[in-house]
Amino acid sequence: MKKILFCLVTLAVALSSVSFAKDLKIGYVDVFAVFNEYTKTKDYEAILAKKKEVEEGKLNKRKEKIEKLQNKLTLLKEEEREKEEEKIIDAAREYRKMEKKVVTDLKKERDEKMKEIIEDINKIIEKYAQKGGYDIIVNKTSVLYGQKTMDMTAQILKQANKKYKK
Repeated sequence: MKKILFCLVTLAVALSSVSFAKDLKIGYVDVFAVFNEYTKTKDYEAILAKKKEVEEGKLNKRKEKIEKLQNKLTLLKEEEREKEEEKIIDAAREYRKMEKKVVTDLKKERDEKMKEIIEDINKIIEKYAQKGGYDIIVNKTSVLYGQKTMDMTAQILKQANKKYKK
């Protein structure tokens, strides 16, 4: 009797939670796809690529100077060679220091901008959810199965690009 009563209570709870879940408005978004296709992301990647190219050009000029100094070493006398070797060592040290700074600065700038873009996307999703009356919106990576009608990726991307153009 206790087993039957327990089963009936469990069934009643399960049925009530199913009917509750039916009333929820749920959607999902592929945030990674929105991020990659967002015009702001693409524009920033282009800006960052140009900055990287400029900095690599500066580094290459320094590297070429060091290589020229190294090539001259064989032509110099012993005394002069020792002085030039010290200059080369200092120049190489300065090059590595500059290279590390460039990489660190570009990474920091990229991370800050990517964080800003993710925050933009999250705000857009939140506003979309509020306007559409959604109770829950999850990231597609968390969804094992979801009907295509629940996928809001295209709408969120459209909203993001529309907002960015303003």
